[in-house]
Amino acid sequence: MRSDDDTSLDALHPHDSRIDTAQQAWLRSQVSRGDRVLDLGCGGGRILLPLVQAGAICTGIDHDDSALAKCRESLDASSATATLVKADMIEWLSRSHEHWNVVCCLGNTLCQFWEIDRAVELLRCIRSRLVSGGILVVDDVPGDLWPELAEGNWQSGFDDELGRQLVWSSDDAVFAIRSGSNIDENNWEIGPADTPMRLWTSASLRLAAQVAGYSAPFVPDNASVRVLRPS
Repeated sequence: MRSDDDTSLDALHPHDSRIDTAQQAWLRSQVSRGDRVLDLGCGGGRILLPLVQAGAICTGIDHDDSALAKCRESLDASSATATLVKADMIEWLSRSHEHWNVVCCLGNTLCQFWEIDRAVELLRCIRSRLVSGGILVVDDVPGDLWPELAEGNWQSGFDDELGRQLVWSSDDAVFAIRSGSNIDENNWEIGPADTPMRLWTSASLRLAAQVAGYSAPFVPDNASVRVLRPS
């Protein structure tokens, strides 16, 4: 998915500049010096670096070596320090005994947990690692990405400008994006070679949050995030 003002979104830049700016500004307004922040799917440090610079004590987790290397480079270039970990998020959280004031699950990270039960498992693991009064912050997928479909974007299944194909599950809000040699105009089914992602609706996110022990997600104004608090 993309916005019209950005044609170069990738794993290190998952959102357009408007969403980047909104998320970073809102988080910096919520995080105090000395707060402990866990950034799940930290990528190249899009969220982690500004929070370290704001005085937060940050840990970033990702499964991608190249993303972590880029994050380390960004930290070094800014003379900033954070703990970076390559790990499966659920496995790592299940073993951890640490607690955080804020856990970020941004950059379409939650979308990668396309199986509802797996997403609920992740949310439960996060809940157990939050301090009293702590929060989980996720992308505002229903507010930022669903309108692209409602406005007719991707209606044909192709993004000609970026050379991408969008394929959908036949019975769920699950999709995959193909590019390059993976594009197959004769195949519109999600297959083993595709990477499924869930386009979370307000209702599905609210239900997953409730099952995992959170109150209904809160949507701050002009922040491009949804906030979950343990109930």
